[in-house]
Amino acid sequence: MKSIKPFPSFSMLLPDEIAENHEDAHVASYWITGDTCLLQVSCFRRDSGPQVSAAERVSERIKMGGNWKPFDLPCTVEDCDAAAARTVDESGTTWVHAYLVWPWMSIHVTVSRQGNLSTCDWAWEAFATIRPVVM
Repeated sequence: MKSIKPFPSFSMLLPDEIAENHEDAHVASYWITGDTCLLQVSCFRRDSGPQVSAAERVSERIKMGGNWKPFDLPCTVEDCDAAAARTVDESGTTWVHAYLVWPWMSIHVTVSRQGNLSTCDWAWEAFATIRPVVM
């Protein structure tokens, strides 16, 4: 496993053989060659005003349309508010959108895979290692 900082505000552990893409300055994408599971993360700092809860963020995602269902995260991240929902698109890809919220930051995590998410253990293990970086 290797420790990475996809954004200055948090770190996480990923398998050594991970491939990554940071072409979009706001989203970091990770996958293992030959595996259809994709992990994407983005981070937003809160500099003023009240923070929006993880449940509210999931609710807003659901309002965008689609057939969303609540999703019980298979692991937790310490000391944050967390919520998630899942959907399956018309091509059979399963999407889980999870939100991790601290008073000063929120992280949007997407785990997707064509078909069942059961082989995305590496992505959930990485998710469980997300830690804020004190700046």
